[in-house]
Amino acid sequence: MIIEQFLPAFHYGDAIGNSTLSFHRFLAEKGIESRIIALTIDECLKDRAAFFNDYKDNPTPESLKILHFAIPSELTDFFLNTKGKKAMIYHNITPSHFFVDFSDQLVYFTHEGRKHLERLPGCFDLSIADSTYNASELRTLNFKNVNVSPLMVNLEDYNAPYSEAYYNLFKDERKNIIFVGRITPNKKIEDLIKVLFFYKKYLSPSIRLMVAGNINTLPRYFYAVQNLAGRFYLSSEDIVFTGHIPFDELLAVYRLGDVFLSMSEHEGFCLPLIESSYFQIPVVAYDTGAVSETLGDAGILFKEKKYDVVAGLVEQVFYDEQLKTKLKKLQARRIEKYKKDSEPEKLLALLTDI
Repeated sequence: MIIEQFLPAFHYGDAIGNSTLSFHRFLAEKGIESRIIALTIDECLKDRAAFFNDYKDNPTPESLKILHFAIPSELTDFFLNTKGKKAMIYHNITPSHFFVDFSDQLVYFTHEGRKHLERLPGCFDLSIADSTYNASELRTLNFKNVNVSPLMVNLEDYNAPYSEAYYNLFKDERKNIIFVGRITPNKKIEDLIKVLFFYKKYLSPSIRLMVAGNINTLPRYFYAVQNLAGRFYLSSEDIVFTGHIPFDELLAVYRLGDVFLSMSEHEGFCLPLIESSYFQIPVVAYDTGAVSETLGDAGILFKEKKYDVVAGLVEQVFYDEQLKTKLKKLQARRIEKYKKDSEPEKLLALLTDI
C-alpha cells in the first residue's frame, strides 16, 4: 500500500502541515510507504516532501491519494482528472467577508477556494473533515461518505525544552493573557485589545497580552490593530506581538500564559484550544464555529462580546483557585478524549476501507 498526501503549502509550524507530517511518520513506523507532495515547501522541510511540479508528470497510479483542502490550487484539477483511490481531508475555508476592506486579493482567493470546493463533490471515495462543524459543510455540498477525524498532533512534542531566555523576558509580576494564531481579521485581534484595555483601566494595570502568530499574512490588518492599541494608550509592554517564532519560544509563551483568550469569529477546528488544555492554561473563548466542539467542557465559553463581562471572566480565572482546579480536571479529561479521537489508526482504518 502506498499513501500520498497532497497539500498546497507544506509549512513549518502550520497545523495542517504538522498533522500531515504526524500521519506520515505513523505510516512509516507501520512499514507503509508514504509520501508528502506539495506545491511549496519550507526550506527546513524539503527533505520530508516532494514538489508537485516534479511529481505531476509521473504520478504513482497505484497509490491512495489524499488531498488536504483549505485553499484553491492546481491540486483541484489534478484530483478531478486523476484516477485511482482518492480521499480528501477538509480543513475549512475562512469566509471571504472577513477580508473586505483589508485585502481584495484575499477576498478573491477565499471566494475561489469556495468555488474549487464546490467542484469536488463526487471526486473522492472518502471525505474527511477535522471537525463535525466542517463535516456539516461538506454534507451541505453533497459530498459523500463524510467522516470526522480531528487534526493529528503528537502532544509529546510539547514536552520539549522551552526557551528559558524568551521565558525570562516576560516572567514578571504581570498576568499574561495569551492568544496563538495568525494576525488575520477573523481572529478578531482588535477585540482582544478591547478586553485588555478594559481590564487594565478598570481591574488592574498589571496585565499583558501576548499574541503569538504570523504578523505578515495581512500587514494592513496588523497596522490597523497596532493603531487601535495606540489609540487606547497601550504600549509594547502591554501588548507583545511575537511574530512567527521558533517552537521552543512558542512553548515559552504557553508556559507564561495565565489564561488563553479567544475572540475569534471563525474557527474550523482551533488547535490552540487543545494545546492550551494540554498545558492546563484556563481557556475563555467566544463560542463560534468549531470552538465548543474542540474545547468541549474544558473551558469557559461566552456567546456575547461584552468586553466588561469578558474581562470579568478573565479576572475570575486568574484568582478563583477552585475554578482553576475544576478546569484543570476537565482539561485533562478533554486531552484523553482528543488522544483517542485523533489516533492515526482510526484514520488509517477509514482509508483502508475504500
